[in-house]
Amino acid sequence: MKKTLLIIFFLVFVKTIFAQKITYNYLIDTSNIEVKKVQKLFENYIHSRPDSAYNNPYWTDSEKNKVGHFDVLYGEFQPSLYMGFPIHVLSIKSNKGTFQIKAMFSKCNSDTPFVLCIANFYAKKENENYKLYNALYINRKLWQSTKVGLITFYYPNYHKFDSKKAEEMNKFVLELCKNLQLENKPFEYYFADNYDELVYLKGMDYYIGMGGEEKPRGLGGNGRTFCSGMGENYFHEPFHVLVVDKKYTSHMWVAEGMATYLGGSRGKPLSWHIKRVNEYLILHPEIDLNNLLFLRTMDEYTDYRYVLGGLIAKKIFEKGGWPLIRQFMNSGFYDEDYYNAIEKYLGIKRNDLNTYLRNQLVIESNIK
Repeated sequence: MKKTLLIIFFLVFVKTIFAQKITYNYLIDTSNIEVKKVQKLFENYIHSRPDSAYNNPYWTDSEKNKVGHFDVLYGEFQPSLYMGFPIHVLSIKSNKGTFQIKAMFSKCNSDTPFVLCIANFYAKKENENYKLYNALYINRKLWQSTKVGLITFYYPNYHKFDSKKAEEMNKFVLELCKNLQLENKPFEYYFADNYDELVYLKGMDYYIGMGGEEKPRGLGGNGRTFCSGMGENYFHEPFHVLVVDKKYTSHMWVAEGMATYLGGSRGKPLSWHIKRVNEYLILHPEIDLNNLLFLRTMDEYTDYRYVLGGLIAKKIFEKGGWPLIRQFMNSGFYDEDYYNAIEKYLGIKRNDLNTYLRNQLVIESNIK
């Protein structure tokens, strides 16, 4: 839901915010030569297409060698953190030669502030020149870590590590790699009781969507998962980390549907969400599932693409097992590709989806 709201906001204000302006708190001591160098480094980075994948000269090489995009925060929002919001640098502070840059990404509309996030970046000297570092790798030194199989788990000090659950997760990962014919790639699994802890770990003091009722949630990609409320057993997000691979060309509904079919969503299994969607759709016969890809979040717990996508994945698996699933997951990126795949693998044409899916929801809801 956070990303949906942000995309809407971005579309509304794209014409006014696209030039990424940087301003500074008047208390920042720009007469200090080292502070001035760090300030220039940050400006250069912001103006260097930081959401693009290339050998960016302003970031440390030691982090550019890691999986995925070197900047952990760039993909936190859609289309990216660097979509054009004006940036106000709140502080630049030094601690034993390491500088912390605290920056607010925000926009004012009709005198009403809209704060995307307050993010922290770090800068250290390398061969007489400053380079930027992720907050994640600095902050996680204060957490515990345990490696089980392919997975390195990172967790707060208050947590008592559950080896049994960790082994279950590693087994899930190995079986998934085998069934999808993927390479067994190691990845990092960060988890805590609530999601705000993970956001702080990554380097954000505030982000849009903070607050509200705490519920299991996660984010996965670039060799890392961040999961809250499920301990070592948040099965949904590791699917995304493992399947981000050129081997498969999938529509978003395929990816989210498979992740939900295998690992649930919001800490609940697919069956729980199916019952909720079925009850809601019975009360709303006007909703047309022939155009299901236009549907968005039903509420803060259930998302149509996760549930209906999961139901479709389940039916394809029941028909042809993993061989058919592998074909389904390689059926293309585009909306038309998804509709064609449903017709190809389930024999259901687009104009019959409303009837078919509603009937299947009723059937699945009555399974005990």
